[in-house]
Amino acid sequence: TAALTFVVDTSGSMDRDDRLGLVREALSALVGELADDDTVAIVTYGDDAAILLEPTAAADEHEILAAIDDLQPGGSTNLEAGLETAYALAERAFVEGGINRLVLASDGVANVGTVDPDELTRRISDRAINGIQLVTVGFGMGNYNDVLMERLGDRGNGRYAYVDRLEEARRVFVEDLTGNLQ
Repeated sequence: TAALTFVVDTSGSMDRDDRLGLVREALSALVGELADDDTVAIVTYGDDAAILLEPTAAADEHEILAAIDDLQPGGSTNLEAGLETAYALAERAFVEGGINRLVLASDGVANVGTVDPDELTRRISDRAINGIQLVTVGFGMGNYNDVLMERLGDRGNGRYAYVDRLEEARRVFVEDLTGNLQ
């Protein structure tokens, strides 16, 4: 059984097809590949963080897909609030002996709250000890901050991937994530 908590950057900089549009498509593709008793939760962050979807069984595919459709961009980028809220939610959804993973989807730009990479990675390290693996997935080009995303993935006892096309998004979200769940 897997408990997946997605923390999605919905700041204004994500308002592009190769960013938030690609996140929507990747998440939608993933949902159909999960076992019915796996859970999906979604946290969004812009100016602040919000829980878009409480941990929901993958069997309730319509509710999960509706939440994915509700992802709307706007505001600043409070990565710290997004991570704190998502980790708290992932801790509530924790499955003993299962796969517990937090997946950060962002263009890697943090401009509100704690923005210092050292401080952010320190906080991640503390949470990784509790058995929640962080996978960071970078979306889009331009001011994309892969250094921060890679450091977070490494310190979060997880990994990092970069996505700029639908094929890559499907590989990372569907094949890599679900392949690791089997």
